Amino acid sequence: KAVVSTQSTGEQEDMELLLDQVHEIEQLVTHKMQWRGAVADLDYFDQQIRILERRNALIERLRRKQFELLSDLKATKCNLMSTDWKPDLTVDSTMNENSPGYLSALWKETSNLEIRVNTCKSKILVETSFM
Repeated sequence: KAVVSTQSTGEQEDMELLLDQVHEIEQLVTHKMQWRGAVADLDYFDQQIRILERRNALIERLRRKQFELLSDLKATKCNLMSTDWKPDLTVDSTMNENSPGYLSALWKETSNLEIRVNTCKSKILVETSFM
């Protein structure tokens, strides 16, 4: 506290109160700045959680699509009376779900499976058209 000695006692007390209020305001501003940092951290973590939720939803969608494609492939192979049915799905068994390349590998594997199913369906269409 800075007090000027030339002031009267009443003015001196007013000055001390004013300095105390300034100090309290400085503390409140400091506290507010700390909260802003904490809120920014929470926003960052909230954003990261949303990214992970979208990633997990995409992985779940791709797995569901793979399951449907496998069912289609199995039915198509039965219609072709083919016995060489082997799904070459290795991403889930060889990679960790949290690894960086997992999502792109799962995407590529699903695309390849979809191409295989469409090829088999086209073959059935060709074979039934010429019968």
